[in-house]
Amino acid sequence: MKIDQAHPVGVTSVSWAPSMAPGALVGSGQLDPVQKLVSGGCDNTVKVWKLYNGGWRMDCFPALQMHSDWVRDVAWAPNLGLPKSTIASASQDGTVVIWTVAKEGDQWEGKVLHDFKAPVWRVSWSLTGNILAVADGNNNVTLWKEAVDGEWQQVTTVEP
Repeated sequence: MKIDQAHPVGVTSVSWAPSMAPGALVGSGQLDPVQKLVSGGCDNTVKVWKLYNGGWRMDCFPALQMHSDWVRDVAWAPNLGLPKSTIASASQDGTVVIWTVAKEGDQWEGKVLHDFKAPVWRVSWSLTGNILAVADGNNNVTLWKEAVDGEWQQVTTVEP
């Protein structure tokens, strides 16, 4: 399958959503597998896509826009039955944005994790989805965790 003109200038990254809907393991949520993915592009946007009737359609309107330069990477966090979906996006503009949505149909909300003052190349979630690894243009890999108050804190820097 192909998503035509997903990002008009080019697509830089893509990540699958977890296969279970948020909250499906802890409530009476939808048990059908979720078929969604997120993409980042050279148009500075993040887009969520869902498979409808055999074709991929955008599932967020408008596209998620908080970056001022190319989105270099996107990563959809494992949700392990948590009641929300979370995506991290990394950009040439030096920021990482954490996107969350509480439930299907709600608007995604973005929060800047940190301004790294250098391009951010990659983001990757731990298997449990609670720690985010960030690789930036200063040759650093840092680990981040969300605190109880919702603020993101750097846990450590990975030493070479």
